[in-house]
Amino acid sequence: MIVQHPLLWCAVLLMAGMTIGFHFPFPCYLPLLAVAVVASTQTIRTKHLHDVMTLIVWLLLGCSRAVVSDADCQEPAWISIAKAKAKTVQTSLVARIESAGVAPRTLAVCSALAVGKKDGLKRDIRQAYARVGASHLLALSGMHLGIIYGFLYFFLIHHVRHGHWRWFSLPVVLLCLWGYALVAGMPVSLVRAALMLSLLSVLLLMQFDTDPLHPLALSAIVILMVEPASLLSVSFQLSFAAVFFLLSLWSPLSNRFPELNWAVKLMAVSCVAQLGTMPLTLYYFHQLPLLAPLLSLVLIPLTTLIIYLTLACIVLPIAPLGWTLNLVEDCQQRLIDVAGSIPCGTLTDIYPSAILVALIYAAMIVAVVRLRTRISGR
Repeated sequence: MIVQHPLLWCAVLLMAGMTIGFHFPFPCYLPLLAVAVVASTQTIRTKHLHDVMTLIVWLLLGCSRAVVSDADCQEPAWISIAKAKAKTVQTSLVARIESAGVAPRTLAVCSALAVGKKDGLKRDIRQAYARVGASHLLALSGMHLGIIYGFLYFFLIHHVRHGHWRWFSLPVVLLCLWGYALVAGMPVSLVRAALMLSLLSVLLLMQFDTDPLHPLALSAIVILMVEPASLLSVSFQLSFAAVFFLLSLWSPLSNRFPELNWAVKLMAVSCVAQLGTMPLTLYYFHQLPLLAPLLSLVLIPLTTLIIYLTLACIVLPIAPLGWTLNLVEDCQQRLIDVAGSIPCGTLTDIYPSAILVALIYAAMIVAVVRLRTRISGR
């Protein structure tokens, strides 16, 4: 291809096409797609022209899929049944956490963090997390599934990935990843993380080295082809923006500077994620938390501990675990309250236009491409 990551650019063109299709729903996209497919097959001997036609095919595919989705916007029956079952399982899991003797506020926070049940979260808790830029901790995402995957990797994949029995670990990993995503109600951010981690697990067991941007692009394509309306959701946009900039910026930088300690790495990851989501955060929420990268040094380890303790309470609902969970959650809430009371800790009343946000992302992507090219020495 004429681009370095063809699958990534196919995903980008698919998203662009869906955006066009949602805003300008014309019936001519499908015939144009058929013409473009035929033209791409006829230009296969001319490499650059074939590459251009391939990207045009993905653009028209996005336009066509967005138009078709308008006529088929009803949620499939199996998804509705799965979500109903997930709510039942969530209720039973929350009951087990409650039986460990956790406080009501702790129960609400832990239910949101561990199983995605947010019914008990009060408005003041949500606002406190939003003020310090920690709302993503309450929304199940790749970080939460990554915590569980880290446990599986350390105790399972790491020990067998070079052995003859390594493929027997794959069903266990996939069952845990997708079972957790299903119980949590299959939010887009969690489905994206499950797809990526599933692909990475297969690649690890195959001992195949690939750029992590490829699993990200493939997961985006799968999600959008199944549910095109996901492109319009704030969680999808924030999730993919954060992971894209983390993979495209942080991965090469961490390889270039492996001597950095864990605190610097954690803060750098938070800074890169906030940079990638900043235009969207300003556009949708009109505020910019300045303390988020610094708070991540404490909040992410505390959140990890809370998730592990919550899962332990589900498995073994005993009072000592419940008391410990109360203590850790209370420390986290106090830290959030103190950080939220700091003057000028959050910039508010910022209203950028959609065009400005698009231009900012275009400039950021150009800068990322140039930086990756310079780091790789190409």
